[in-house]
Amino acid sequence: MMPSAIPFTLQGDKALMRTLDRLPAAMQRRVVRPGVRAALSPINKAAKRKAPKETGLLKKSIGVKMKSFNRTGVIWGAVGVRKGFRKVIDGKPRDPRRYAHLAEFGTETVPARSFMRGAFDENKGKAFGILKTKIMLGLAREAKRKKR
Repeated sequence: MMPSAIPFTLQGDKALMRTLDRLPAAMQRRVVRPGVRAALSPINKAAKRKAPKETGLLKKSIGVKMKSFNRTGVIWGAVGVRKGFRKVIDGKPRDPRRYAHLAEFGTETVPARSFMRGAFDENKGKAFGILKTKIMLGLAREAKRKKR
């Protein structure tokens, strides 16, 4: 369960978008997927740094998930709470997927600690720059590869 979904779409660089649209699907994946993963890295690190530290389990569970949809050509990436981090602590089962949203948005008695939104807000410009740079480098690498 991701605490919140914030859509982030690559737009604005028309020449880059036209170039990507002309590439075969497999080449698009080889170029864009590493760029998306690299762009999510600063957001992931900031979310881990900002996560509430009661047991440290929430911080450990935060990570990057990637998925490619071959039919549509969409490459999806997210930073959030991953499954597989359920532990018994002091005789009580703890699963960060069950309480991350409570820490992020707060409750009636506990104030919100927007660690995911804060991480995104402080790193979205940097993430977009990394994404654009990695895609351009990937395109150059593919161009060299085709020349051989």
